Amino acid sequence: MSELVSAYLPEFIILIFIVINLVFSLFTGTSVYRISKWTTLLGIILAIGSTIYLQIDPEVFAFDNMFLTNIYTVFFKILILISGFFLVLLSRNMIREKRDRASEYFSVFLSGLLFAMCAVSSVNFVSLFVALEALGLSCYLMLSLNKNPNAKQLTFGYLVQGAVVSSFFLMGLSIIYGMCAQLDYSKVSLCFSQNPSQILLTFALILMICTMLFKLGLVPFSSWLPDTFEGANYPIGAYMSCIPVLACFGVLSRILMTFLAYTFTMKIVLAIIAILTIFFGSLSAIRQENLKRLMAYSMSVQSGIMLLGLCVFSVYSLSSVLFYLFCYIFVNIGAWAAIILLYNSAKLEKLEDLKGILYHRPYYVIAFTIILIALAGVAPTCGFVAKLYVFSAVARSGFVFLPFLIIALLSSVIMIYAYWRIIRAMFRRIETEIVVDTKLISSKYILYACAIASVVICIFADKIIRLCQLVAYYM
Repeated sequence: MSELVSAYLPEFIILIFIVINLVFSLFTGTSVYRISKWTTLLGIILAIGSTIYLQIDPEVFAFDNMFLTNIYTVFFKILILISGFFLVLLSRNMIREKRDRASEYFSVFLSGLLFAMCAVSSVNFVSLFVALEALGLSCYLMLSLNKNPNAKQLTFGYLVQGAVVSSFFLMGLSIIYGMCAQLDYSKVSLCFSQNPSQILLTFALILMICTMLFKLGLVPFSSWLPDTFEGANYPIGAYMSCIPVLACFGVLSRILMTFLAYTFTMKIVLAIIAILTIFFGSLSAIRQENLKRLMAYSMSVQSGIMLLGLCVFSVYSLSSVLFYLFCYIFVNIGAWAAIILLYNSAKLEKLEDLKGILYHRPYYVIAFTIILIALAGVAPTCGFVAKLYVFSAVARSGFVFLPFLIIALLSSVIMIYAYWRIIRAMFRRIETEIVVDTKLISSKYILYACAIASVVICIFADKIIRLCQLVAYYM
């Protein structure tokens, strides 16, 4: 029990509230569907509060050294739980329409948070595989909530592609186990330090990382991204652009910082994947008219920038990626809050629908504009500081990565135009009869809070960066 409290208390609390929601689904009717939402919020708040009881110095292991708790894992757990808190509030209108499945939805939702935290804490390849597959299963189940036949087809395609890349992970894992007869990160790393075999290690890592690349929507596994997001409900699209991203970068950072020292080729491969994702994602984004599809490519491009920062392999670059993730969560949730607000109130889902909205709800538009400026990485927002920090880490790595940096910078300029198209549409002086509902309190205040946070984080960026450097150092 002491091991559980010191290493796994937030996960245990989330597990308890998953069971509570399942019990609610059996013994309560649709008239009390709000109970599931408030129960879920209570569970997340308790889990966030329980992180202060976690032992981080010295780091502690649980479940026969398969899970690790230290300042690095606690940092990601807090980000995952904070994201989950906002995403529950954004689900209000969707759950009101599907009140008969509210308890099931929140059970699956909490399961995704649970397995995302398990993946970040995992230091064993088998437990990592189980956690990532369970996280993927939660995404499949939530996508199936949409009764649209086209959405069902897209979900099935996403499921099939996910199964294929999962087989790649198992193939890479079998190679590593055949070479080392070990599955723990530390023991496998020790094996390669004594008997380096760069070609086999690079091949095995590429196969295993395919699972993370798929969930992040990176090239060449980005074909599912726009269609799946377009077919998903808005809150589920927001979920898929936050929770899997946090989990995958928490895992990728640990794996790459453990094994990149033994294979330089892997750095180049990942850098190529990153710039291809940024370039083609930006070109695809500027052609989109649907807001959900545009946000799908936005997630892909932002993930590519963070992957480029990870390729450098240093504490400085890792801290830059952690700071970028910290900013990305608030800015991305703010963007989805604005899109959900506009859709739920006036069914606005395309760029042409936004024309002239400034003259109906100026406060919404100004807050959304600040969020879009932060996503584009323009001052004076946290997005500018985050991009500057990542690109400076790549620039400091030497001339090898300089061509990649130049391409990433040019592609980022293209992506700015994609966000500018939304801003231009909202500020156009056109006579419209748009009526935006002001009663959607959750989405409205989340939008305002994230817009304010994107500026406040920029002001206090030096303090947050020092915290990220501390987290990176003790990874």
